[in-house]
Amino acid sequence: MYSDAGINPAALSALADAAAKYPANDTTQGDSLNTGGFRFNAPTPISLNSHIARLDYALTGTQTLFARVNVIHDHQTLAEYLPGAISPQVWNHPRGLAVGHTWTHGNIVNSARYGYTRQAFTQGGDSTGNDVAFRFVFQPNNQTHTLSRVTPVHNITDDVSWTHGRHTLQFGANVRLISNHRTSFANAFDSLLTNPSFYSGAGESLSSAFQAYLDANGLPGDENAGQSLNSVAQIQNAATALIGRFSQYTANFTFNKDGSLLAPGDPTIRNFATQAYEEYVQDSWKIRPHLTVTLGLRYSLERPVYETQGFEVQPTIPLGTYFQDRLNAAAQGQNFVDPIVINRSGPANGGKPLYNWDKNNFQPRIAVAWSPSYSGGLLHSLFGDSGKSVIRGGFAITNDYYGQALAVDWDLNNTLGFTSNYTTPANTYDTSGSNLAPLFTGFNQGGHDLPGVIIPGTLQFPLSQPVDEAGRIETSVDSNLHAPTEYVWNLTYERQLRGGMTLSVSYIGRAGRSLLARRDAVAFNDLRDPKSGMDWYTAGTILEKQHQKGIDTSQIASIPFFDNLFPANLVDLFNNDPNIAAGFPSNWTPTQVFYGMQSRTPANPFAFFAGNDWTDAQKEIDIALFDAGLPTKFSQPQYGALSAWSTIANSNYHALTVSLRQRLSSVVMDFNYTYSHSLDDASGLQTETSAYGNLNGNGAFIVNPIRQAENYASSDFDIRHLINASGVWQMPFGRGRKYMSGANGFEDAVLGGWQLSSIYRWNTGLPVTSPFDDARWATNWDVQANVTPTMLLHTCPNRSTDGTPKLFGGSGCNLTAIYQSFRNAYPGEVGPRNYLRYPGYMNVDIGLAKSFKMPWSEKHQLQLRWDVFNVANLQRFGLIDTSRTGIGVGRDPGLRGLNPPANWSNFTEIQGQPRVFQVGARYSF
Repeated sequence: MYSDAGINPAALSALADAAAKYPANDTTQGDSLNTGGFRFNAPTPISLNSHIARLDYALTGTQTLFARVNVIHDHQTLAEYLPGAISPQVWNHPRGLAVGHTWTHGNIVNSARYGYTRQAFTQGGDSTGNDVAFRFVFQPNNQTHTLSRVTPVHNITDDVSWTHGRHTLQFGANVRLISNHRTSFANAFDSLLTNPSFYSGAGESLSSAFQAYLDANGLPGDENAGQSLNSVAQIQNAATALIGRFSQYTANFTFNKDGSLLAPGDPTIRNFATQAYEEYVQDSWKIRPHLTVTLGLRYSLERPVYETQGFEVQPTIPLGTYFQDRLNAAAQGQNFVDPIVINRSGPANGGKPLYNWDKNNFQPRIAVAWSPSYSGGLLHSLFGDSGKSVIRGGFAITNDYYGQALAVDWDLNNTLGFTSNYTTPANTYDTSGSNLAPLFTGFNQGGHDLPGVIIPGTLQFPLSQPVDEAGRIETSVDSNLHAPTEYVWNLTYERQLRGGMTLSVSYIGRAGRSLLARRDAVAFNDLRDPKSGMDWYTAGTILEKQHQKGIDTSQIASIPFFDNLFPANLVDLFNNDPNIAAGFPSNWTPTQVFYGMQSRTPANPFAFFAGNDWTDAQKEIDIALFDAGLPTKFSQPQYGALSAWSTIANSNYHALTVSLRQRLSSVVMDFNYTYSHSLDDASGLQTETSAYGNLNGNGAFIVNPIRQAENYASSDFDIRHLINASGVWQMPFGRGRKYMSGANGFEDAVLGGWQLSSIYRWNTGLPVTSPFDDARWATNWDVQANVTPTMLLHTCPNRSTDGTPKLFGGSGCNLTAIYQSFRNAYPGEVGPRNYLRYPGYMNVDIGLAKSFKMPWSEKHQLQLRWDVFNVANLQRFGLIDTSRTGIGVGRDPGLRGLNPPANWSNFTEIQGQPRVFQVGARYSF
């Protein structure tokens, strides 16, 4: 090993045991050099039990009552992560009650409903202790912990319909009372990682010695001396695992309401609640026999979600306001660094809510339906006879509901409050000298006694993280949230054709505004120099372009941005700072200091990074300024990234749909085609994680919130073309049918009652995760940017020459040329998003059913079904290897002539499921 850290015998033994126990047999995983995948069969039995009872009762001639009870007891065993690991169990046991009363009085109908739904489940984890893993190499289980949830919902509605002349008036109200009782072990245990990305220089301290050796000598027995490593990530991953030291670890702490610390292993128990109220009024006015206009207005009011026991905290300043303050200061060449403070909140603590009440949710809507009637001419040809066609159009404003998932996410992941943690800041440890990370000694090793961890005492509010430039990566919620708004409109032409056929053509539009998305509320500044007018992104891009050309640091001319904003002795601050001790040449200008950190070469071995890791450069500059007692320029001193849910995203959707429906006595057929395009700033649900797998689980994340518009692209779920067709054929044989209508009982039992059904689907491919900077952070401290293609690209999914399915593996694609065509992101760039596509998808399902009338009563029937899903067993590839080498692009691949790693763009899964047969029986009476 080219490191003072050496090899950890305990880590080597653990990895050897794992390699022996799980021999690599799947090349679609791993880097095909140091690591490989292990594929095995795992039983996943499922038991589903649903019980329903319903009672309908006519109280009087004008009043009816119904009651329905539903009880479900489901049990499922999930696949074990590896043979011998715990197989997680899922128990799902919801129950529901619905009672309804309908009263008719002349032309007035009143419908009252009460519903009670108690969703309850327990998802067992496969980890019951601390989680220890060799990141990118091996972990013994899936590191999931047990969660139990009971969510009772009371729903009360009352709707009135009154027909008065040409008007049909409707009005009503809806009340929902929602609770969310949770018991979670997610924060009960510690997490320890041998993580290459957390070593100094974002892992460069691991590979620098290997690179220096290769530059001087080449690999043993290799004639290619002086060439760069084919995949730095492979070296960093393997070296980190063998060194066997925890460069990143998280010690979790949970507290009682009184602030006392709970013992490790104790769960968090929370009860979130909210109440929602809605009222609406609508008038459907039949202006003429063939023209109807509908006007409506709905109003919604939902209480901000709160924790009933008082386990609730939030920042004292809304993070949206804080983010804007930083933007304003950066535009003046300053860094806004006021501390972020956390305090108790919520009604149980007499504090303000998690987010503000939104009392402006008025939702108007209008719809028009016109059935033209023309006796002749072109319009009669277009619209047919009276009543044969209709034109419908409408517009509505709606609001999304939110809150429960945000509150849970905030409670579980914020690190200040009743659940908190200590996480090692990035770049804390090196692999040389005395600054070595703690050793791996075995799985289930704890983190409470590791260096830097301070066991907290009783909570004393308000709380704040230290102002120490440690670069923490954490999550939060912006209390400036307001209800997302969607504007929806549509226009439909529908025409009845001959032979029971109906044609429908529609345009559908939707515009979403103020949608939920995550953004980094403390994103590194795009600092602007008031004197020159140049900003950081422009200045940093100038340096990165020179860096990609390999220009020596001594040849880098000064840029006024750096000379104006940074002290002339910046190089001395670096060299004299014991936390940095760069050893830069004393005559370097501030511009050269910035550039020199990115330009490791044999002649410049003291540079921190060999790639475009510009956020690390910004952080190192700020550390040097901070340690010298000078104002910092880029980062917020408490956090490196603070991902916060905010209502700031936008989306647009446009679609043309065509439907053709055939309704005959024995045949029902549907054909549907949709041409659509969905675009947004970020895609994802409140509970999703990022495709990059970044540390704080950012779903729907905007990589650069300072330039949010650059994230706008096709949605992750965008499907451009979609065709589906379905049909049901009641075979015309047997009693009462066209053929053999007089069949006797035996003949009818054998030949009658047959039904054939089928569903066909075809669609173009979904967007693929865009290739991204491999272990480089040009723009965001926590998330890598996408790389930018320098030529027009298209995917050619197929099997490559070695038999491994790849996104770029088919004929017409030069895998190496494509890999080398990308350039790394410039500072501030996020790179293009969702411009590549998976292969299209096609599927055919067929069902065959036979019904028997019971001899004791024709009202009793037994139906036997045989269904085949994916009849042709088509295997369309989907999902690709998104490891650091699987889709990440190495340092300046086109300029350095690097070859793609073996697993680059490999497919790892198929779309849909393989062929499945299903047999079922149904008895109805």
